[in-house]
Amino acid sequence: MLKSGNSPSKILVTEKWLKKNQNLSKKFDQSLITLVSEEVLASAISTINPDGIAALVEISSIPNYQFNRKDDFVLVLDRIQDPGNMGNLFRTALAAGVNAIFLAGGAHPLGQKVLRASSGAVFHLPFLRFDGTEEEILNSLFKSLSELSNVGFKIFSTSSNNKSSEKPSKPYWEIDWSKRTALILGNEGQGIHKKIQEAFNEKITIPHSELVESLNVACVAVPLLLERKRVAYISNK
Repeated sequence: MLKSGNSPSKILVTEKWLKKNQNLSKKFDQSLITLVSEEVLASAISTINPDGIAALVEISSIPNYQFNRKDDFVLVLDRIQDPGNMGNLFRTALAAGVNAIFLAGGAHPLGQKVLRASSGAVFHLPFLRFDGTEEEILNSLFKSLSELSNVGFKIFSTSSNNKSSEKPSKPYWEIDWSKRTALILGNEGQGIHKKIQEAFNEKITIPHSELVESLNVACVAVPLLLERKRVAYISNK
């Protein structure tokens, strides 16, 4: 297999893994493979029960975000704290054809738990992370969302079944997913920051039983992100 821009620089495998996955191993650039003992692999990584394979990827090979005029789908994550949620969101976003992810602080995508939960999606999906104080992060996010809005993106915030909201939320299947879209998902406990909600107040929701106050952010992302795929599939039939 030819090396691509985000290919690993080295692949560590055990003999046991290699015997079980001969067909898969043939897809790798053979010059990258290094055979190691199970003890060596276990000492090299933090996984408690490693699968028998690990890859070394240079940070410089991770795709950098650069706006492309062809981009039409951006996921915005406002202060997502849980590494497992962050990794799963990257994985779902990649499956849904998201072009890029904006990160307003929160868990770092290059953290080990995020990388594992993403199943490698972080290495394929460009992201732009805003750091600094909360005010600096919000200002940077506001500016980037405004720039997307100025080039035709519809900015949607997610909300729970909160009937007290000044502006009612639309069920996610009622919006036009064929348009250029930026979808904002909020912090696990606090949701989307008030400043962002007030500036971009188009809200969508997943209707559900009132016995549940809210859904896990990684669960929310699945139907919302893949709805766009469903709409595209139907329109192309």
